[in-house]
Amino acid sequence: MDIKKISEIGFRNFFRKTRRAIVPVGSLEQHGSHLPVSTDSLIAEYIATVLVKKIPSFVVPVIPYGVSYEHKPMFNLSLRNSTLSSLLYDICISLVENGIKNIILLNCHHGNVGVLQYITQNLYGKVPSNTGIYTINYWHLIQGEFDHAGEVETSLLLAIAPDLVNMDKAEPNSKRLSKSKVAYSSLTNNPGSFINITGNGVWGDPRYATARKGWKLINEIIKNLSLTIIELESTNTQDSN
Repeated sequence: MDIKKISEIGFRNFFRKTRRAIVPVGSLEQHGSHLPVSTDSLIAEYIATVLVKKIPSFVVPVIPYGVSYEHKPMFNLSLRNSTLSSLLYDICISLVENGIKNIILLNCHHGNVGVLQYITQNLYGKVPSNTGIYTINYWHLIQGEFDHAGEVETSLLLAIAPDLVNMDKAEPNSKRLSKSKVAYSSLTNNPGSFINITGNGVWGDPRYATARKGWKLINEIIKNLSLTIIELESTNTQDSN
């Protein structure tokens, strides 16, 4: 259920059925010349909206800003780590005060990982011990290589919002990606590193993207996300007994 569209009474009625909230977290940053800067947020919001059809939940409005300093000097509107951490901290506290027991932080931007992995530590002792707060990075739910504005993200956008994709401008990274994944994961934490690594801000080759591939990925993500949430909440229930 979209929390923006219900009243106080509606919230309380729905609360009797579920005590789960989904907090989609995206970013606002360049995604090559062919995708919108809101790509991560669009994906986060869409996945959360589809997910509630399988697992009833409150969907909190997507957080459209993330930590994207790695994209400098290309376009990015970034939050400091401390700002995003404080924002998520306050949202989680408020949700718990309203009776939410399980909170899923659905992350759709790699630059947010460093912040999100410490949210539960920051909230330790501030919420009831049986509260489940889980961070899930959606790219961990798909097989194969992930990218940035490459085949995967472009396919997802071709399925979700095809009118926002300009395939005529789709180009692969202009620098050869020859370093290991471990090296790239480390390098992309450095401000301004992404353009030096990729040349044009694209990691991968979007020319192979199709809407069909996008729908296949979405189905895979939703299936694995549903199973993961059920597993996490089951573990939390066992721990609290």
